[in-house]
Amino acid sequence: MIILNTTFYIHPSIESEFLLWIKKEYVPAALVARLEEPQLAVILSEVGEDVTGYAFQLKASSKQEAEAWHDGEGASLRDRFIGRYGQKAIFFSTYMGLLPLE
Repeated sequence: MIILNTTFYIHPSIESEFLLWIKKEYVPAALVARLEEPQLAVILSEVGEDVTGYAFQLKASSKQEAEAWHDGEGASLRDRFIGRYGQKAIFFSTYMGLLPLE
């Protein structure tokens, strides 16, 4: 199982638009692509002045499946959002593999 984590840094002036976009556009598109278990968390440690951090995670059965969505439909959605708000929103993504603890 692969976790696709995308961290967003959002200026407070667009926070409500960001949260609406995640819920109404980004999550539904990921679910259509068969990614699973979407989770959104606010980053509680301070990341900068006038910035709120959010970590958005999805699970995929393979890295190839996660990359296909991230680099395809996910990229298109992020590009449009970032294009609308410029430097008030930035992101980076990380692919992680789950390891057993036993």
